[in-house]
Amino acid sequence: MSLVVLLTDFGAKDYFVGVMKGVISSINPLLRTIDLDHEIEPQNVKQAAFVLWASRRFFPEDSVFVNVVDPGVGSKRRIICGRIDGQIFLAPDNGLLDFVVSEGGDAEFFEVTNPKFFQRTVSSTFHGRDIFAPVAAYLSRGARLNELGKQFDYPPVNPFYVKIGKGKNLGEVVYQDRFGNVLTSFLWDDSLLASKSSVKLKTRTITKFVRTYSDGRPGIPVCVRSSSGLIEIAVNLGDASKAMKSRIGQKVTLVFR
Repeated sequence: MSLVVLLTDFGAKDYFVGVMKGVISSINPLLRTIDLDHEIEPQNVKQAAFVLWASRRFFPEDSVFVNVVDPGVGSKRRIICGRIDGQIFLAPDNGLLDFVVSEGGDAEFFEVTNPKFFQRTVSSTFHGRDIFAPVAAYLSRGARLNELGKQFDYPPVNPFYVKIGKGKNLGEVVYQDRFGNVLTSFLWDDSLLASKSSVKLKTRTITKFVRTYSDGRPGIPVCVRSSSGLIEIAVNLGDASKAMKSRIGQKVTLVFR
């Protein structure tokens, strides 16, 4: 393995990310690390799952993704490791891998229980440092997934609406970016541009589907195809998340006509 990709909710203010990199470098000094995102909202597993899904396709096949958004740290929740189409994913077993797993592909999953690959002393509050980081580094040096623990079957998941059906479809907000764009769990379909469909979030209903942000009137919410292929609610020269008073996990209704 030549690359470790870090995704956490640790932020940049504290030392947490830096010390994880220190652990990784002490085990494999030649290993490259990339900071994918450390500004996930605290404990927001759904947001992290989206970021991972939207990003992993742009990384090499042999990348190791270390995902630490872990409200259950220190509890009986499992830490899991999966290989999906040549990439490796370490995460708490809390749904963080659901979006990636939903794409299918060649996959195998193992529980992470072998203390041989942990720090000598494991804190009950910082598994990112004491378990995730060293396991990733040892994997980069050739450790096999079946050495980590027992294999298990990841349950089927389908967080996205792959095919939109006629009538009402119920989805949810999966991400909001710094520009205020609101991403839904509906995959974009070009037929929406010529349809009389609508998207409803709380009490607001959007009936205009466009190709670019500038196709919308300033201040008026529209739906556009996001860069990740989802239906996105946006406001030209504005902030859709504020206009819609939206949040991640909120229900969204798509009426497809």
